[in-house]
Amino acid sequence: MNPRVSGETWVSPKTLREALFNAAGVVLYMDVLSVLQQKSRAIDASLPLFLPKRGGAGWKRDYMDMLWDYNLRGGKRLRPALCMLSCEAWWGKQEQAVPTAVALELLQNFFLIHDDMEDESLLRRGKPCLHRIWGVPYAINAGDATFVKVWETLMANRGALGDEKALEIAGEFVALSNRTTEGQMREMYWVREKEWDLTERDYLEMAAEKAGYYTVVAPLRLGAICAGRGGLKGNFDSWGIKWGVAFQIQDDLLNAVGGKKYGKEIGGDVYEGKRTLLLIHLMEHCNYKQKKEIMKIMNKPREKKTAKEVRSVLKAMGDCGSVDYARKTARRLAEEAKSGFEKSFADARRGEAKDALAALIDYVIERDV
Repeated sequence: MNPRVSGETWVSPKTLREALFNAAGVVLYMDVLSVLQQKSRAIDASLPLFLPKRGGAGWKRDYMDMLWDYNLRGGKRLRPALCMLSCEAWWGKQEQAVPTAVALELLQNFFLIHDDMEDESLLRRGKPCLHRIWGVPYAINAGDATFVKVWETLMANRGALGDEKALEIAGEFVALSNRTTEGQMREMYWVREKEWDLTERDYLEMAAEKAGYYTVVAPLRLGAICAGRGGLKGNFDSWGIKWGVAFQIQDDLLNAVGGKKYGKEIGGDVYEGKRTLLLIHLMEHCNYKQKKEIMKIMNKPREKKTAKEVRSVLKAMGDCGSVDYARKTARRLAEEAKSGFEKSFADARRGEAKDALAALIDYVIERDV
């Protein structure tokens, strides 16, 4: 059966392979940003194969605009890049991984659309969140539609890789989605129930579920499967989680201190009441009076917090060494991930893909976006 990749058009496996090869290109530069940009261009070039064409009028025009919105905003696209690079490192070709990489990007945007509503966020990639533009009901439907496109895109793997690999990849998407939503629930539960008896271990476990597996482990596993090396996928779990948690801690740091190109709201985690590593460290190291005041601020709903109160929490994080501690923790986890990477990828093909994966471990804790 030919894969349906656009929602409207049936494309033969041969045509799909040719289109993906032309879209994919090759890694031309070892600079990690150049690698990410090249992989992002591969996604941009391939999205029209899997998303309906924009246009029309009335409800259909608005529907298409919402479906494309977050996809057109770009972003790091780290997960698709890791998937494609893993495939290449294990002797695969980039085009073999493109449908799976596009599905990862669509899944990320589905999560973001719903996550922004759950957190009542204001900005996403430098622009108002989808629900701020269209309203919550429309945004929920756009998120649902994006989730459907994830699975429709994965169907293309039947033609590109065969039924057996396609089914294995679909199983990986089920696993990563379960872990990510469970981690998200854990984080939201802490806020709703005003949980304060939390330790660094609690945070690391939550971050591993919410972000670690989904951001690093799953893309590496998926890339290996695309290359026909699914038997290796268990080798990435322990150290890949550390890499993914380092990525999450860097996200938390950027939310607290910002960056040159940071496209989200500074202090958003404080507004949302999130129990980040910075906050847990702060609560363990500030004095009793500060602790009571911080708890009072953090327990308020978003709309009741003032900008002055949020700034006071962020300042306390700096004064109590929480920012420095989080940076050190992210670096330590990244160093441990490097050691695990070197062992797990010792037999991988030497070259740009493998070198890029190694370089990306440092990138996740040095980036400012």
